[in-house]
Amino acid sequence: MKKIYITGMIISAICLNSCGDSFLDVAPSDQLSDATFWKSEQDVTMALNACYRGWEGIMNIGLLDAASDNGYEQFNYWFQPIANGQILPTSSTGIATQHPQHDIAATSWFLYSRIRKYNNFLEKADAAEIDAALKERYKAEVRFLRAYDYFYKVMFYGDVPLVDKVLVSAEESTLSRTPKAEVENFILKELGEIANILPQQNVIESGGHITKGAALGLKARFELYLGQYEQAQADAAAVIGMPCYELFPNYEEMFWNTSESSNKETILSVEYTKNDYPNTFPQLTMPATEGGWSALNALWPFIDAFQMANGKYIDEADSEYNPDEPFKNRDPRLTMTVLCPGEFYNGRYYNPLDLFLDGQSDRRNPDYHEEAAASRGGLLVKKYIYPMSVIDANNYDGNAVVMRLAEMYITFAECALKTGKDTDKALGYINAIRRRAGMSEASQLDERLVRYERRIELAFEGLRYFDLKRWDLGPSLLNGWALGSRNGTIDSQTGKVTWSEGHIRLEERIFQPQRNYLLPIPLAEMDRNPNMIQNPGY
Repeated sequence: MKKIYITGMIISAICLNSCGDSFLDVAPSDQLSDATFWKSEQDVTMALNACYRGWEGIMNIGLLDAASDNGYEQFNYWFQPIANGQILPTSSTGIATQHPQHDIAATSWFLYSRIRKYNNFLEKADAAEIDAALKERYKAEVRFLRAYDYFYKVMFYGDVPLVDKVLVSAEESTLSRTPKAEVENFILKELGEIANILPQQNVIESGGHITKGAALGLKARFELYLGQYEQAQADAAAVIGMPCYELFPNYEEMFWNTSESSNKETILSVEYTKNDYPNTFPQLTMPATEGGWSALNALWPFIDAFQMANGKYIDEADSEYNPDEPFKNRDPRLTMTVLCPGEFYNGRYYNPLDLFLDGQSDRRNPDYHEEAAASRGGLLVKKYIYPMSVIDANNYDGNAVVMRLAEMYITFAECALKTGKDTDKALGYINAIRRRAGMSEASQLDERLVRYERRIELAFEGLRYFDLKRWDLGPSLLNGWALGSRNGTIDSQTGKVTWSEGHIRLEERIFQPQRNYLLPIPLAEMDRNPNMIQNPGY
């Protein structure tokens, strides 16, 4: 299967993605091309590429943990108000702008333009004269994209209109919200059916196309969230058993573009290409000294969550944790995920704590946490990034990892605790992940270990907010001050940190329990549709 190449020329050639003023805009406004389009394999392939454009984005994946107790994003790319409880029906939420020319604009998870595009493809592709098996595979890929979109809709809004056909009348302005249980069943049914059509391939083999592993992987993820543990364990096991997947040997480099040709761990990714369809995520997240904006920060409680290298939690009496050297002898994934104060990085010791380097007024520090482009909390997330030029950071072709084998290992383990089945195998999966990171093995499978691995291994991959929701941890973990690094000063010659009292305070978060972790229906949709009912608490 050829790699997906999504270019502006392809998109402009197909009138499938016109946008109206409404969030729930589900009727295609341009029907003129249907008489001449949808004839050949080339037509269907072009339309398929159009469906892939904007189905997901690296910022959506990378920044979503900023809505949780893991992180903070300092420029309000629509995740900050979710975390602090200040989101309103007038707020814009969703996949943020990544590049004005090469990616979709800021939008909302409630937007239905993608659903319209998918439905249009599924209805029109049958007219094309192409190989029947290829047509069914392409349709299965688009059905996955539609199910994926509805997955986010139901997770963030609860009841949402379920639209599985092209609407060509005023129906769109009077649609009511479908009970979420019905939408959930639709998603699971679709994923189950298309898994029997899609090929068993990793991302390298598929060229970025949706595969059987992606369908069963998303199904397992959703079943886990729904508490359907036996089904989730079975689907995770099916993905794990596919010989096309294996753990990538280097945890940190797995997320770099240099590893994509050999990374068989990725099950599902968003494909980017230089010049034609790049992303700017590294420029957004790199340190200020490298010309970045330092947008994504880790929080200190996330740092505290990491075990010591000996497998002990820092609150255990014999952990050997030293608060004056908080990053030393920790789970190696700590410094693979977070750029910490005093860490040697790109030829210098990273210093977000001193306005002037070594107290010299002529050496103003661009990484000082109060500088415009510096990390506000001093704990910079470096997943996906490594030192590179600003030019490369603005034209980056690194793919966004949406789903990978390690998630299936952890899903299987969590379900094993619930079902009591194959717990020894589950512990083996957990230890395979830990060994890969250079971490000591665990001797016993328990809930704290599984939740630990889920938080640490999958940090800043867009899952933590949903975990807080299903475990109902918002009242305890999304309340109070969001804390960055401890205060202190750093020797720029040695990297030694001398800590002082207190932490950098980023924002005060107020959890709104009556909202039940749901986002507000956009005000524009409420105004235009008399049958639309707002979520509680807004």
